[in-house]
Amino acid sequence: MPKPASERLVDTAQICAEFGTHKSRISTWYNDRENSGFPDARPGEGRKRLWAYDDVAAFFAGREASRPAHKLPADFYSADQGELLTTTEVSRLLGLSPSTIYWWLKNLPGYFPAADESISGMKWRRSTIAAWVASRPGKGRRTGSASKAAPLPAVAADGPDDELLGTKEAAALLGYKSLASFSSALYQGNLPELKETDADRPGPRGTDVKLWTRARIRRQAQARGTSTAPAAPSGSPDELLGAEEAARILGYSSAASLTGALKRGRLPELEEPDALIAQPGGRGRPQRTWKRARLEHLANQRAST
Repeated sequence: MPKPASERLVDTAQICAEFGTHKSRISTWYNDRENSGFPDARPGEGRKRLWAYDDVAAFFAGREASRPAHKLPADFYSADQGELLTTTEVSRLLGLSPSTIYWWLKNLPGYFPAADESISGMKWRRSTIAAWVASRPGKGRRTGSASKAAPLPAVAADGPDDELLGTKEAAALLGYKSLASFSSALYQGNLPELKETDADRPGPRGTDVKLWTRARIRRQAQARGTSTAPAAPSGSPDELLGAEEAARILGYSSAASLTGALKRGRLPELEEPDALIAQPGGRGRPQRTWKRARLEHLANQRAST
């Protein structure tokens, strides 16, 4: 199959030169690609392996985002914080390749700060980079940091299927705690329904903002086993309750006791939950929930027998 005319292919030597790695590491990642996530090679001539540049850039961007935050040198903070730094200077300070920064800006709007100036190339103020390092999303975020992620917007769970929503709205509807955790799941391929966008709109400083229809986000929520249904008022028959509240209504001593009864098949009426709710940050298994009316009806049945 011929490659698309716009697709750039790179070999091992080019990957090493651009992303600062070694041939042996590429071989290790490639041989263990089912676990490492390194992309498959494209069919080529002879034994020389070629990869799609975009796939390789995505791999390294994902690795860099999950690594501990790079510690800036002490003299960085004593210098003029308004000084503008080029992409090359920023990447060197952060221990990244320029390609990784470009990939983040193109594919993960909101993860890496937009350039403060775009005249004669992108440039960032020292203060912008310092703030990003202090609050960097991912495993490397420093504990005790005073910087907090911006809250996600409140988004109505119901609405037209063709309504276009951006990354912050999608993150909120899918139950993520922050834009960073949503972006992390997106570039790691954990949100396949959102791999393709339904539209893009120009963002600040030349970046594109990804947009998806509400219907597509709902499909992703269903695939993750999460609900985007609007929350029912507290105390109403349709209110969704978790294991702890369900245990109280049904007379169990704890959520663990209720879960144990479910596992042993003693509560067949609750084997199918009414909804699964994503855990904060999208981590762990979604929480099973049941409607209050269903739980109270079962409690009445158990009391009468």
